[in-house]
Amino acid sequence: MALQAGANGLPFTPVIGLLNSDYMKINPDFNVMKDPFSDNEYVVVPPIIPDVAVIHAFKGDSFGNVITDSFRNDRLLAMAARKTIAVIEELVDPDEVLPGKHGVFVSMAHIDAVVEAPRGAHPTACRDAYDIDIAHISMYMQAAKNDADFKSYLEKYIVGPADHNEYLELVGCEVPQ
Repeated sequence: MALQAGANGLPFTPVIGLLNSDYMKINPDFNVMKDPFSDNEYVVVPPIIPDVAVIHAFKGDSFGNVITDSFRNDRLLAMAARKTIAVIEELVDPDEVLPGKHGVFVSMAHIDAVVEAPRGAHPTACRDAYDIDIAHISMYMQAAKNDADFKSYLEKYIVGPADHNEYLELVGCEVPQ
C-alpha cells in the first residue's frame, strides 16, 4: 500500500487491518486517522518512494518500454521510484514490446535506463526462459550466515567478475553470443 501511495504521489494511504496490531508498536511512521466520512479510524502509512529501483524484464526496446512478469509489482515499483533501471533479457524493436500471457507493459515514462543482460535475473528465475538456480541460492544462504564467508562470496561472484558474461561463466551458465 505504501508503494501504491508513492506511485500515485500521495502523502499517505489508509490501510485496513493494522489498527491495534503489533505493526503500530514497531513502526513509528504509522499513524491513526479518523475517516471524515464514516468516523472510523484507520492506520495511515507514508509513501515508499525509492531513490532507485532495478527491475527485471523479459524484453524491452531502446526507448525504455519493457515487458515485466505479471506475478511481480515491477510496474508499481517503477512508477514509485525516482529513477528506474530495467535489466532486460532481450532488446527488441519497439513494435515487439507487447505484453503476452504473463507480461505487463511498463512505459518508458517510468524507465530511466535499459540494460540488456541475458540471464540477468540469475540466480533467480525468469519465467519461460530459465529456472531458479537452487544450488547457487543455497550457497548464497550458507555464505550469508557469517561475515567472512559472505565477504568471500561477494568477492568471488559480485566484485570479482569483470562483466556479466564472466559472471555467467563463473556460475556455469551458458554465455549468450
